[in-house]
Amino acid sequence: MKPRFLLSTLSTLASLVAATFLAGSSALAQNGTASKPGGDAWYADPMDWPNWRGPELNGVSREKDLVAKWSPKGENIIWKRNDLGGRSTPICMRGKLYTILRANPDSDIEGEKVVCVDTATGKTLWENVFNVFLSDVPSPRVGWSSVVGDPETGNVFALGVCGYFQCIRGETTTVERDGKKVKLNAGETIWSHSLAEEHGIISAFGGRAAFPVIAGNLVYISSVFVDWGEKGAPSQRILAFDKRNGQVVWYGDTKPRPEDVSYSMPVPTVINGQAMLVLASGDGSIYGLQPRTGKQLWAYNASPRGIQATPLVIGSDVFIGQAEENRDDSTMGAFFGIDASKRGDLTSSGELWRDKEIPVDKVSAIPVDGKIMVVDNGGNGLMFDPKNGKLFGQKKKLDTSCAASPILADGKIYVCTHSGVWHTLEVGSEGLKEVYKQRLSRPEQGETNASPIVSHGRIYQQLPDCLYCIGRKGQEPQADPRPAPPKEAATDTQPTPDQLQIVPAESILRPGDQQEFTARLYNARGQYLRDAKPEEVKFSLTGPGTVDAKGEYVTPSDPKPAATIVKAEVGSLKGTARIRIVPDLNWKFDFNDGKIPVTWIGARARHVPADYDLIKSLEKKSPLARQLYIYLNSVFVNTGRPSLKVDNNTPQQTWTEMLRYLDLIEKATSPEKAKAELDPALKILADEKVIAKWGWPNKKGIELTVERGPRKITGNGVLLKITTIPRGARSQTWFGQTDLHDYTIQSDVSGAMRNGRLPDIGVIGQRYSMVLMGDSQKVEIRTWPAHDYRMRKSVPFKWKPEIWYTMKFDSEDKDGKVVLKGKVWPRGEKEPDQWTVEVTDPSPHPNLTGSPGIFGDSQITEIFYDNILVTKNAR
Repeated sequence: MKPRFLLSTLSTLASLVAATFLAGSSALAQNGTASKPGGDAWYADPMDWPNWRGPELNGVSREKDLVAKWSPKGENIIWKRNDLGGRSTPICMRGKLYTILRANPDSDIEGEKVVCVDTATGKTLWENVFNVFLSDVPSPRVGWSSVVGDPETGNVFALGVCGYFQCIRGETTTVERDGKKVKLNAGETIWSHSLAEEHGIISAFGGRAAFPVIAGNLVYISSVFVDWGEKGAPSQRILAFDKRNGQVVWYGDTKPRPEDVSYSMPVPTVINGQAMLVLASGDGSIYGLQPRTGKQLWAYNASPRGIQATPLVIGSDVFIGQAEENRDDSTMGAFFGIDASKRGDLTSSGELWRDKEIPVDKVSAIPVDGKIMVVDNGGNGLMFDPKNGKLFGQKKKLDTSCAASPILADGKIYVCTHSGVWHTLEVGSEGLKEVYKQRLSRPEQGETNASPIVSHGRIYQQLPDCLYCIGRKGQEPQADPRPAPPKEAATDTQPTPDQLQIVPAESILRPGDQQEFTARLYNARGQYLRDAKPEEVKFSLTGPGTVDAKGEYVTPSDPKPAATIVKAEVGSLKGTARIRIVPDLNWKFDFNDGKIPVTWIGARARHVPADYDLIKSLEKKSPLARQLYIYLNSVFVNTGRPSLKVDNNTPQQTWTEMLRYLDLIEKATSPEKAKAELDPALKILADEKVIAKWGWPNKKGIELTVERGPRKITGNGVLLKITTIPRGARSQTWFGQTDLHDYTIQSDVSGAMRNGRLPDIGVIGQRYSMVLMGDSQKVEIRTWPAHDYRMRKSVPFKWKPEIWYTMKFDSEDKDGKVVLKGKVWPRGEKEPDQWTVEVTDPSPHPNLTGSPGIFGDSQITEIFYDNILVTKNAR
């Protein structure tokens, strides 16, 4: 049955293709269409819903004659699937519905999956199932993200809660390769990245998985990453991948060390002829970036804490809410507007208006009849005038708060609350009014997080326990044309190169590998102009390897981990790309040189090299001197500063933080008492040349200054996982490539004791971990720490503080399964013949490969690692 819609919809969509810079990193098509490599122009279906926020990324559908009422008992239900319950908002594209949710719930093979079903019948067409690995996300929060569809290729992109990011083929196709026809099956992974192992994406208990979004040839992921090198400190970052091959095109930063992880989706748009990506961050700010280059255009600071909602863009204005403390006082929450046509710091100059004490946490706003509608944390439906922020009409109290966002379709507002109650609303003369209300699920069945969507005359709603397809059977869909979108300024109006980009922006290579780099030129608006010609580019390196005039890089043969920065210059324009060089197995790390390999992911912000012999020597002289050495050494290493000032005159409250770590909160309550407690320990550190000098410059308040001494590691160097950081005390570090398999990782480990408790210490192999657990006094092999039923095996093992143990963990692929073996014994004693713990994973995908690494939970006290070995199994 063909959809009935106005012909002008197609011409409007053709303009949309051009206006939303679908040419990506190739020149913008001038005829209003984007073309496939073969040259055939393509058009998206105007009634598809390829992004969780809809085809216009604002929660709006142009479809008409949709149902206002329906019932779980059968009224206006086309189909229902009880096995497709979840928290994700689905998408619809090319007659298919896609969603991401739990696979095999509450079983020993539970994981995550992307499901594709026929939109008309609800029949499953394919599933892509994969494990949740090395994640603290509990199983009820699996499927937090939403997949995004690419109308050009029909492919879908999905980010799992553990950071496993895939491009999945949406439809079966046949291609010709080497003169032969090859069938490419729907549901197969085209390319993938393990963003935790490769870039240190956070996968914590909250389960806040990012929402991917597509603009042109790029697909973006924004989240908190703890990476390597200058990106080693945690920060909300954005990765831009080439959707065709998965290469990293650019990698941008916001402010370091954000308070929260944000799952807000970046919104691609065009404002005053400038293509823009609007991003809300875990650092409490909203940013405007150039989508092809990552260049920051503006920033607006809203709060010290993270923002979760996705921005709404109308014209040149951005509207969004936040539910945390405001930037300028102690009030909580606000809804506000930003003038995104301006540049620079817009915190004051770009603020249109701000209504405080209206907390809006997860809900994204929608445009309705020239106004803006949003639901606050109290479950109140609100209407704002976008020009001045004045409330229109009365608050409309819904039954409870919302995590899902409302949508606008056929003049009606559809929204489902946290507690599973559906509301159909309209706008009247006095504000929002209820058209229909019904309960879909009970709170005990779980929270409703998915927003409704509309496609081809049908409404879809995913609940914790089912998925509904709602509408009138046999009805022909109808839609009004979309309004003409803003157009990006023509490239030829600004033909002068202003920016230089090197692609790929990130690489991990082995000794002897080669990588070809391309230098791309962009104008000041961030529009692609051309690839630079070899004769006009000057390539150079900071780090090992060689690069020729064509940008062909060759790694050195030296079998040591190393990092290289590739530089390119075209006239006065400069660009850089980063390379990690990680040799093939075998590896050995002993830390006697006082260094952590620069190539390790997630290591340097959470660990420091330390002199273990000095620690034990200091402990004999003064336990406080030992702890003060650990604290000051950690701060010196992580800040890179030669001198420190410890006080409470900044939001970091470093004086209180140090006293808490040293257990002196109740003792050092005045300057005199602080000096009496700390001076003896400081003198010991000065005698050992750990510090050069210290002082108490503030006679009225508490302020300590310390200058770093010249002492280096002279004894047994170890890797120390610190407790001195506010976040990241429970974390993982990865050493190298994700394609490694069938290897053994071994490490000497020791844990300190505090208040009668020990930490948890582990090693990682092939996306599994073997953990020596302190409080429970056992050793355990697991892949998903937060899951009670997923593959794991533990045995009792008593171990003591300040004693060194050797951990050995072996992984082997065998007949489509992974066999895991671990043993632990006191260091220096004979290695036992028998394995301490053994287990087999019957459902290992994608754990057939994975990077080696270490795990540590040092929230209680310090962890020490030494003599790490990773060796290829001889089988």
